[in-house]
Amino acid sequence: MSPPKASTTISLPLRLVLLLLEPLGALNGAYLTLFTPSSYHSAIVRPHPPSWSPPFSPQNQYLYTQLAGAWLVFAFNESVILWLYDDLKLWKLMCWGMLISDLVYHVSAVQAVGGWERFLGVGGWNLFDWAVAVSAAGPAAVRVWICLFAGQKGGREKGKGE
Repeated sequence: MSPPKASTTISLPLRLVLLLLEPLGALNGAYLTLFTPSSYHSAIVRPHPPSWSPPFSPQNQYLYTQLAGAWLVFAFNESVILWLYDDLKLWKLMCWGMLISDLVYHVSAVQAVGGWERFLGVGGWNLFDWAVAVSAAGPAAVRVWICLFAGQKGGREKGKGE
């Protein structure tokens, strides 16, 4: 028996989030952190307490380079590996790994704005905050769905051999 296919188990809109939309966002993030790290820093960090904000330092460029590398791995895994291999088990394994990174990324977003109280105060969010939230939470939700529900009864199609 052939392994269950991602293309027959996961709907096209959900696959496009991981195969096209998120890789483009990851490439954009890599570009920002490699070539305009001080602008990226200014957009993502909120003063906490309000009178203080950690300044951007060129001495910390290596941290932004590491972040760019992580985003480039995401872009590669999604737009190359997932595109080439139509195997639901591989997609699930890749998504579990990416969810680990998602969890750490979301914790860093909370840290960047000054903690949970400020993070949950969505009324004070700016356009960049909303763009980051939507572009990170949407694909993470797709990965959760794939990991927990793809190939199960009631899903799009039950994969053979599962």
